[in-house]
Order: sequence, then structure tokens, then C-alpha cells
Amino acid sequence: MNRRLAPSFHARAGSFIVSSTIVIDHLCGDFSPAGGDHAAARTLLEAAWPKAPDEAADVLDETIAFSFATGSAALVAKEAVAIGVYGANGRLVHTAGCFGDLFPLDGAHPDLAELVKAARTRETAIKGLQTADGTVVASWAARAPAATNWRLDDAIRQALDGRDRVVVLVFAPSRSTTLAARAAEAFGLSPLEARLAQAVLSAPTLEIAAAQLGVGRETARDAMRGAAAKLGVRRTPDIVRRMLELMCAVHDPAPPDADAIAPALGLTISEARVALEIAGGRSQAEAADGLGLKTETVRGYVKSALNKTGLARAKDLGRLVAETQALSQLASVAEPVFTSDDPSVRLRVIAGTEGRRVAFSDYGPTSGRPVCLFHGFVAGRSLPPALVRGLQARGLRPLVPQRPGFGLTERARSDYLKTASNDLLCLMRALKLEDLVIFARDGGVAAALEFASRHPERVRAGVLLNPRPPGGLPASHRTPIATFVRLSLAKPHLIESLGDLLRRQTRTDLVEAQLRRALRAWPSDLAALDDPAIRRHLVLDIQAQFAHSSSGFVAEHSLHAAGWTVPPLTGAGSWLVLHSQGAGQEPPRRPWSSLPNVEFRTIPNAGVLAQFTHPQALIDALAS
Repeated sequence: MNRRLAPSFHARAGSFIVSSTIVIDHLCGDFSPAGGDHAAARTLLEAAWPKAPDEAADVLDETIAFSFATGSAALVAKEAVAIGVYGANGRLVHTAGCFGDLFPLDGAHPDLAELVKAARTRETAIKGLQTADGTVVASWAARAPAATNWRLDDAIRQALDGRDRVVVLVFAPSRSTTLAARAAEAFGLSPLEARLAQAVLSAPTLEIAAAQLGVGRETARDAMRGAAAKLGVRRTPDIVRRMLELMCAVHDPAPPDADAIAPALGLTISEARVALEIAGGRSQAEAADGLGLKTETVRGYVKSALNKTGLARAKDLGRLVAETQALSQLASVAEPVFTSDDPSVRLRVIAGTEGRRVAFSDYGPTSGRPVCLFHGFVAGRSLPPALVRGLQARGLRPLVPQRPGFGLTERARSDYLKTASNDLLCLMRALKLEDLVIFARDGGVAAALEFASRHPERVRAGVLLNPRPPGGLPASHRTPIATFVRLSLAKPHLIESLGDLLRRQTRTDLVEAQLRRALRAWPSDLAALDDPAIRRHLVLDIQAQFAHSSSGFVAEHSLHAAGWTVPPLTGAGSWLVLHSQGAGQEPPRRPWSSLPNVEFRTIPNAGVLAQFTHPQALIDALAS
């Protein structure tokens, strides 16, 4: 790799966000006035790119080294955490959540005092702490400066505004009955299945859980078999693991890292490796096979790990390790964002192709005619309230599937388009839907048309908004993603780096800045962005899209780089192609002319936020 350009560029640019913006601006040929290092770096790249495109591409590659701890965000449920703030004298000065219930006697918890002391020495520390009721929970502590990027509420921030203050955050989603109930509902469990699934999170065995609920043994076993089928697993431990994965929901599970888990829980490396196997849902015998050890050796390590952590059962050890891993990931990003579920939408999770987790949002009502809305490359996972209300008022039921590698849906393990199509078919079968109307925007078009070509009998009609055509975009097309589109076609080997680049820029202030920069050409979009509710909606939507993986973004751009074309459609209803006038000159209609009974329309004065600024145009198109 030639490094002649990169050191000079970074010396002048001075920051990751500037350098990546310069590269992208240059490729677009769209520069805004800038001064200082920004202007110097821009001038350098302008001169260098035509002469040395590979070296300029190296600059972009180098930006990928930017740390998650500097620019990325992670979403975490408010109900998963409890917070305490300690003063310089070691006394508790503020609590949030159930922290006071977990540690009711201030100063009487030596392990907690040790964690606070460690944070004062090392700035941050992670440890398993035993609570008042004997449960061991994953806990993180940090001195006030290290916690300033966390999206904590005002009361906690005020409590941290003092000399030598330390915040302690307990991450224990498995203790939250609210999160357990949400997970059970998301998986579509029946009331009995849900009660048993929640009970086995803490009960030693299914038999004990059934006895606690007053349920017969055979009835409980039948219910758990039904729950296992809905979760795409076979055993009760796997049900617990799937529930915890959804309740933790920080990132995709990290590669097992015994070196990180061992010091946090006071284990040896060998004990930590076994504990990670148990947390992955494997039995002690399976862990022994995977690690190349004797079963008796693994049992010894498990017994030792239980003694050191103060836990009673291997299942509890697996739970603690899973939550400690998730907390470690949460603490490693720049901005943990605390959220709560939107009561207007129901999250659903089903078993998709190859037993993968597939998520979608169901806005209801169940009596409405189903409309499947495909999100875009970076946003659209959640719908604006006005659009939802308008669709529901016209008798429609909005459904938003999260495609493979986006949001909570696991990445495709084989052919991407086939997987995306099969996932939607699984969704329809889970909801017992015969057919639906399809709405797809920009990046979602390829997956939508793939489904329509494979299952035309299940598509009543289709609407495409600003669809990305095969072979690239015209020069007049000025959508926020256009820069990435052109770069991905020119340099396909950089697509994965581009996806990683997006994941590393999900901190709230970075997303807001990029949105304003990207939408500056459209007054209606900028005006919408000035609304705090819309701005917050978009930021959270983008953060949620990339919270777990950028593999969906990478896969879909790779499709176009490999020469994706519109598949032949026969018998898949009528189609309407919408073009936002503000997005530039209408692209050629030729790629879409082969769609059945196709019609073309333009939405006057609309930009790329048509779902916010022109919802009625979309409602009319889908309801007609």
C-alpha cells in the first residue's frame, strides 16, 4: 500500500470526520466553502485524486482505523440499566432505576466500593457485583469525565458535576420483567409460553419454573416446545439465550474474548473460555468437544467459576457472561443512547432462513390490508407518525421488515437476495398473509423486486420511490447516499470499508451534522430537520440501522457493483414509480419500463425526506 499521500493528508486534515467528508465531497464534485485545514486537505485531494486514485483511496482506508470509542453510538433499553453516582467520600449521592433496591445499604458493599476505587484509579472498570438478593450483575464504573458522552438524564449529569464523582452503571436486562415481556411479545409467544420463557430466565430448571407458575410438567414441556419453534431453536437453554440476545441488544455478539471476560469476573483464562462456551448455549459436554478438553475438566472449570462469581448454576454463569460481554461493548463506544420502545409499533422477531433472527415492525391494525415498506440504505426502519396515521386511516397495515444485516435482523449466510426474499415469505407466513402491497425506496428496491419476481402471486401492487437504477446514478442525482453509490461502483473493494465508515460515525452530533450537510440542497428537507422531533427520529433510525452490523449496507452495494439488473416480473400487480423533484433530474425510465402496468409520477418540491414532508403523496399512492 502506497503511503505517500496519507501522512500529508492527515497532517493537514487533522480529524477523521473532516478527512472522510473531504474524500466523499471530492468524489461528488460538490464542495462547500471551508477554511483552515479543511480547505488545505480538500485542495490536496483535488490535485491528488486524478493522478493517484489508489493513493487517495488509501486515505479513506486509513480513516477506518478511527475508533468506535470516538465516533459510534449504541442503543440500550432504559429498563436494562440502573445507575448510582458516588461522591469523593465514597457515599452515594444519586440513584436512577432500581439501583437503590440492588444495593440498599450505602457503604456496606465491599465489592461495590472496590469497583468505585478502581474507577478512580483507571478511569473505567467492569466487574460482576453481588446484589442484596444474591444475584450477580455486570457493572461498569467510570470517573465523571469518562461518562460525559453517555446520554444520561439531566439529574444524573448534575450529580456528576462535582469533584471526583464516579458513576456506576449496572447492566442487567435479565432482571427486567418489562424487557422479558417485550421479548416474549416480539417472538409472538402465547401467554403461557411467555410466562414460562420469563420464568426460566431465573428458575434453575423448567420443572421448577412450571411449579412456580402452578403449571403441570407435560403442559410446560408442550408450551416450551411451541416457544422453541417460534424462536427457531430446540432446547430450553437456547430459548434463554435467544431471549437474552434480544433483551441485551447492544451489538451483534462479539467474538468470544476470554482475555476481556477473565479480569472482569475474576476468572482464569481457561475458566473464562469455558464460561464463554456456556454463554453461547453449549452444554458442558459440547463445550468440552469445542475446546478439546475432557468433560470432567470442563465441569471442574465451571465449578471453579461458579465459586469465584458467587453463582449457583451454569445457566447463571452463562447469563452473567453474556451480559458482561454486552456491557463491555456498550462501554467501548463513544455514545451509549438510552431508549425505550415506541408504544405505537410492535416489534416482531421470527425465525427466518437458516434459523436466523429476523425482525420487523408491525404498526397494525391486524384488520388492515398489509403494506410492506422496505427501508433505505441508511434509514426508514421506523415510520413517521403522520405517515402511519394516514395509512391506517385508509385501511392499511404498515409492516417494515428489517432486511438481512440491518437493525436486529441477522446477516445473510448465503445468497443475499434469496435470503431477503425468503425472510419476507417467513414474515407473511407468520402473520398468515396471503398477499400485500410493496413500497420500496432507494436501496430497498433490489430486495423488493426479488421477492416480487419469486412470488408474484403474493404481490398485489408495488410503489417505488426514487429507486436506485442499475449501473449507477445520473450526475444530477443528489441524494445523501449518491456519493457512496458512485464510490462503490468505482472502487468495489472499498465497499466494506465504507460500511464500516458509516458505523463509526453514528454518534448523535456527527449524524446531525452529516444530515444537515447532506440535505442542504433542499429547503423543505432542511426545514423538516429543524423540527426536534423529526431530527431525533432520523438520528435514532440511522443509529438503529447500524447498531448491530453494516453487512446489509455492504451486501446491497455489492449487488449493484456486481451488475444487478431489474428481474423480470410477471403477474405481480401494477407498479408506480415516484420521483422526488428535488432529488435532481428524473433518471431514465428504461430500467423500470419492464414492470407490469407501470406508471411514472413526480412529487413536486419533494427531496429525500418525502416521508416527512410529503406523506400524503405516499399515502395516496399506496391506497390507490
